[in-house]
Amino acid sequence: MQRGIETSAFRAGVELANLDELSLKFVVYNHLLGKRGAPLPELPGERDCRFGRWYYGNGSQSIQQSQQFREIERPHTAVHSEGLAAMHCFNDGALETAVQHLGGMEEANLAVMRIVADVMAAFERRQTST
Repeated sequence: MQRGIETSAFRAGVELANLDELSLKFVVYNHLLGKRGAPLPELPGERDCRFGRWYYGNGSQSIQQSQQFREIERPHTAVHSEGLAAMHCFNDGALETAVQHLGGMEEANLAVMRIVADVMAAFERRQTST
């Protein structure tokens, strides 16, 4: 029963962090649907968002040593940097480039979600095999 609770808590934490990343993307899209030149909304840094706090925090220590887990960092950072770049380009009137950055943000987010799914599956396999 203890393992089941640990697995559920781990999964819930990851899912909550993923939802926070979706809200970051919403801020970016909302800005691009607004008026050009509007003040840029503040985006949290990759270490400050809930996903970053989970990734860099103590809650993930049991899996932080795996190579697969470490692969999350680069695309997660790209979600933030591509989103910010898209907003800057939009404000500068470079709409085509803004759309390219949106694509980069989405691609990076999909990579994060794929890797996280693999990490979660590996974590759950370890939980059931011990």
